[in-house]
Amino acid sequence: MTDCIHPNSVMLTCRDTGKSVAFYRDVLGFEVKECWPDEKSPMWANLVRDGQSIMLGGVPASEAEIDGCSHGTPERLAYWKRLSKAFNASPSPGVGVHIYIGVDDVDVTYEQFKAKGAKPLLEPTSQFYGIRDFVVADPSGYHLCFYMPIKMAECQSCGMPLQDAKPGEMYCGYCTDERGQLRPYESVLEGTISGYFMGMQKLPRPEAEKAARAHLARMPAWASRN
Repeated sequence: MTDCIHPNSVMLTCRDTGKSVAFYRDVLGFEVKECWPDEKSPMWANLVRDGQSIMLGGVPASEAEIDGCSHGTPERLAYWKRLSKAFNASPSPGVGVHIYIGVDDVDVTYEQFKAKGAKPLLEPTSQFYGIRDFVVADPSGYHLCFYMPIKMAECQSCGMPLQDAKPGEMYCGYCTDERGQLRPYESVLEGTISGYFMGMQKLPRPEAEKAARAHLARMPAWASRN
């Protein structure tokens, strides 16, 4: 399997392509790389920020435009008709869509966007899964999550300090397998019982097991077990 040399790119359908292009360009700092037919009256555009591409396009509004998109192919004609009908019936096409865009400094980017008139939906927040992020909605309602990896102070599975963790790393070596994946709860629980509460705290097993379960219940990695 060869390495992919092409970055991910998303295509977002807009009701007002010109308004969306202006928002991405003037507020969010994207560069317009390609635009058709032109930037004054765009029907499609490719915008890039730090190598991350978002394409914007308008849904065909008339039978003539739908016919143009189909290139005379019945299958494509039916596809574009379904798309146009479903899009126009939706009150907010962006509901449920979150697009993650990496930045060098989340807090600086947040202030820059606000200064340009953006109204973020969420302020910068450090997440237990190793990123710091905030959310902005574009004119069509698509949610853009701007983020950067952060260095965690402690393992999100057992609470052990992470001395040499890289930004974005969530777990210590005791809680991960040879592939770096989080071990099953039962494995981490047994290690916490025998290694910490029995081995270091000298508790008898019944007390150690009770203490270990209570301890792991406070850890973000196992919150869904509560």
